[in-house]
Amino acid sequence: MEGTPVVVVRRFDRDAGDGRIPYLSAASMLLSSRQEDRAYTEVVRTIEARGDDPARDRLELWRRLVFNLLITNVDDHLQNLAFLHVGHGQWRLAPTFDLNPFPDKDRESKTWLSEEDGPITDIGTLLRRCRLFSISESQALGALREVHRAVANWRVVAKSPEVGLSERELQDFAPAFEHMQMEAAARG
Repeated sequence: MEGTPVVVVRRFDRDAGDGRIPYLSAASMLLSSRQEDRAYTEVVRTIEARGDDPARDRLELWRRLVFNLLITNVDDHLQNLAFLHVGHGQWRLAPTFDLNPFPDKDRESKTWLSEEDGPITDIGTLLRRCRLFSISESQALGALREVHRAVANWRVVAKSPEVGLSERELQDFAPAFEHMQMEAAARG
């Protein structure tokens, strides 16, 4: 269409010369199927065993769990979490993708927090269990504050020219972003 801006999306699984960077989903790394109940603690063990910077990736994974909860992204199955090969058998978390707010769904993760905890449903549990990710309480609180600030600004982003939601659409999506867990995160 004439006048429609062209958006170029750079693939994260390509290098500067457009060569492929080997990619594996977390499901593939864990040799699991979509039908199995799996836990993020299993992903943490993979990060520790095969990651090129486990401390960075464990904290990043925890941040993503907070973000998923705060935007009600309940499509967090292990095909939507991935790793990129960095060489010598080591991997790093791939950038995030397929993040969708679900205003009409219960706030419950598809992938469990741990085998003992089950699905993620609240900020309190994430904070209490941050040690499962080998991150300190202060690291967890700092990450929580950053993620909360970003998500709390959702209406501004949604109304921006890049996104362009209408007032009606804002109201439709509000339950995904404005809920008790956001209030708990603000107190965190």
